[in-house]
Amino acid sequence: MVDEMVMSAESDSELAEGLKWIDMQARRNGVTFYEMALIILKKHVAEKRAKEWLKARTA
Repeated sequence: MVDEMVMSAESDSELAEGLKWIDMQARRNGVTFYEMALIILKKHVAEKRAKEWLKARTA
């Protein structure tokens, strides 16, 4: 999945900027690009699930 995003970034400047940001964060944290991408994706999924849970609970 990450490889596909990298390939798609060639024609999408916004995606390319996002991938550069991920690379910068990876270097800062001493992890690989792929590890950082997975950390970010896991965080996104967790936040999405938390919002869905809260919405269901307050409905």
